[in-house]
Amino acid sequence: MVIAILLVTSLSAASLPGENYSIVKIDQQEKNSNLRYLEVVFDSVTVSKNVFFGEVINSTGEAEKLTLDIYSPSGDNQKKRPAIMWIHGGGFRPGNDKSQSYIVRMAREFAGRGYVCFSVNYRVRNNPPEDLAGTVRDAVNDAMTGLDWIRKNSKKYGISRDKIIVGGGSAGGVTAVNLCYKDDNEGRIWNRKGIVALVNLWGSPDQSRMFAKVDPSDPPTIIVHGTADKLVSYENSVQLVRELSINKVPHELVTIEGAGHTPVSHMDEFIINISQFLYRRINTQKIRKN
Repeated sequence: MVIAILLVTSLSAASLPGENYSIVKIDQQEKNSNLRYLEVVFDSVTVSKNVFFGEVINSTGEAEKLTLDIYSPSGDNQKKRPAIMWIHGGGFRPGNDKSQSYIVRMAREFAGRGYVCFSVNYRVRNNPPEDLAGTVRDAVNDAMTGLDWIRKNSKKYGISRDKIIVGGGSAGGVTAVNLCYKDDNEGRIWNRKGIVALVNLWGSPDQSRMFAKVDPSDPPTIIVHGTADKLVSYENSVQLVRELSINKVPHELVTIEGAGHTPVSHMDEFIINISQFLYRRINTQKIRKN
């Protein structure tokens, strides 16, 4: 097994990799009694593509329509289902969008488990470093617009406004972290109500991309990261874990030894870690009040 769970819920503030950790396991009897949200229980997934959710002005001054794709378990009539909003990667540059292959895989995997998944687009730029703060701000604002749209359409898609998960990979992970940890954004009302978990896939931001501060009200977080990542340093995740520990935010770091950026060859393994983490969150997590 190449994946090591280094950090789990209820860690001490001083916890660092290399110390002793307990591993939380799902009780087998509990697992067998309710496989929904834990394992794939639907044979097929219904996909609705290019659903409009907002219009913005991009960095070139032009109007841009924002769209998302929806992945739902086929034939499922259950109401109040948890939702996951997935945010794609791609370095904040053109070339990747909501149809990014590993994001599609994650959306299908979790829709098959009974979640309703939304893969969102956001503004990107040809030269992100030219205005990195503005680039991240646009992405985070667009993701919040997507989250607001999901809330407004919760009844239509049979989801619970109080059980929403935000996930993203690489640049999408940077966006997801900032969205979930920020308390406001230049005076804009920042509504994080109902976010019960964050899935950060190799996207822990360094200080140049982190425009939020971790505090105890932030959502429980699972991080997946390879130790040989040369695009987003694994040490970023180690530092983020320190901050989560200090603030007593439940968290888990899934370390993939020797893996580089976007370790899709290990998805079968870390999807299990994420499934178990989210299963605990949607069944036990208290709903945010702010």
